[in-house]
Amino acid sequence: MGADKSKVIIVGGGFGGLTAAIECQIRGMQATIVETYPTSATYGDIIDFFPNGGRIIERWDNGRVGRELMKQCINQGDKFQYFKADGTLVWEEDWVLEPHHFWRQYAGHRGQMHEAIVNYAKSIGVEFKFGDKVVTYEDGDQPSVVTASGVRYTGDIVLAADGPRSIARQQVLGLPDTRVNSGYAIYRAYYQLTEKHRENPLLADFCDPTTDHTKLWVAKDLHMIIYTWNHGKDLGWVLTHKDDTDIGDSWSFKGHIEDVLAYLKEGEFEEKLFEVVKHTPPANLIDYKLVWRDAIPTWLSPSARIAVIGDAAHCHLPTSAQGGAQAMEDGVAIAVALQRAKGDVPLALRVFERIRFNRSHVTYMASISTRDGYHNVNWDGEEIRKNPQLVNLPRPEWVIEHDAEENAETHFDHLAEDVKSGRQGPIEELALPAGGDYGLDSRLTRNAKAQTVR
Repeated sequence: MGADKSKVIIVGGGFGGLTAAIECQIRGMQATIVETYPTSATYGDIIDFFPNGGRIIERWDNGRVGRELMKQCINQGDKFQYFKADGTLVWEEDWVLEPHHFWRQYAGHRGQMHEAIVNYAKSIGVEFKFGDKVVTYEDGDQPSVVTASGVRYTGDIVLAADGPRSIARQQVLGLPDTRVNSGYAIYRAYYQLTEKHRENPLLADFCDPTTDHTKLWVAKDLHMIIYTWNHGKDLGWVLTHKDDTDIGDSWSFKGHIEDVLAYLKEGEFEEKLFEVVKHTPPANLIDYKLVWRDAIPTWLSPSARIAVIGDAAHCHLPTSAQGGAQAMEDGVAIAVALQRAKGDVPLALRVFERIRFNRSHVTYMASISTRDGYHNVNWDGEEIRKNPQLVNLPRPEWVIEHDAEENAETHFDHLAEDVKSGRQGPIEELALPAGGDYGLDSRLTRNAKAQTVR
């Protein structure tokens, strides 16, 4: 079957699954997404996509999708500021690092952004099967999945884009369930700012209609980030803290305001952060345990007709700021490979894995080193004085300027030859180099301004 007629079954309708579906559909394939949840309207926290992910969105429908998203994202951002817990400014850099990033950088309400992309996917013919959980993957020449209601979906390709809890890791790859607590969890919340908040002197700054805020505070074993957007009407925050709770069937729980306030007190955070938390509607607060998955040796089933992508393959922690963007890059690369392979699905998926493996692995591992760097700053030491960018959110040029589509197109032919010739070796050697690292020099940005650390 030609790639332009291939039937692609995608399990999971997050941003990685959506991107794979859209990119396959654009290239003439028929994409169907099977999603456990009935709607994305309840996705109430915040998410960001830096330019490597945003450039994918920018291309959709001649920029219309990006323009729609930008209306509901940070679009008046000036600086990204980094503070000690007590409010001492340590480092600031431009929120949009380069002019051409403006239409490629999106941060805001996860549910609103997701809904806009779902609507675009529907408009180009992507089929959605909401509210039915996949319980079985079946590999073979015609791979399929079976849902809890007994419905079977069969395609030429199956993509498991169902996140870190994906059962494909066990059923398709034959891996043990090695999910472990990363040692940390996050409290996260979103709410709308009102006149009552504007009258509060500790919150008034966040309500400024003329600028959007992106700010991060760092303490021992704690860090908190706050975003505001929509002309001072929307606020989202995330607090990362230590947590050794066993990972069970659920990782997401109702949060409690008093628990968050206790962490803020422990970290000696400045007063306005307490006020942000106190005004959070209790129903909007989520306590989410951060799972860690060890790197896996392959993303492909024995037939190479099923692949795990996104968090199912490489579960980035929030401190990478790349989880969503790397999942989107997967979606683009797999669509390009399927088109270029002209119906040879195993060839396409084996090339896809070699395009993406090392790049996603390096960004994935950086989420640990970044977090540990935040939480172990010696404020009295020489290192933070010499390199205050230690506290910034890394945005290396090799990461954020990456063009996943161009990269896949450029490297498909020679990687396909490697596959056809039977070249052997571990995937780390067979795959493309990551493209860079997260050294201190990579964290320096144009127009950044260091403050005297006290």
